[in-house]
Amino acid sequence: MENLFDLNGRRILITGSARGLGCFLAEGLAAHGATIVVNSTTQDGAEKAASALVEKGYCADAVAFDVTDKAAVEAGIEKLNRRSDRSMS
Repeated sequence: MENLFDLNGRRILITGSARGLGCFLAEGLAAHGATIVVNSTTQDGAEKAASALVEKGYCADAVAFDVTDKAAVEAGIEKLNRRSDRSMS
């Protein structure tokens, strides 16, 4: 039977995932193989939450931006894409 929850090879950005419900969601998806991109309005908060996931053996990255600010969202996504491009080379 196919594992419907296999998220290996998937990179998932979860906004508001530095704490609370978003943090629990991030860990649950990571447990199924996803690489998690933790988002918060502060880089420090995002990095702390991503580090906590990494300490548990999951793959995680962090990026900060306010989801209500279109320019900040675009800049954050561009930053993630640049990181991804560098890690692929």
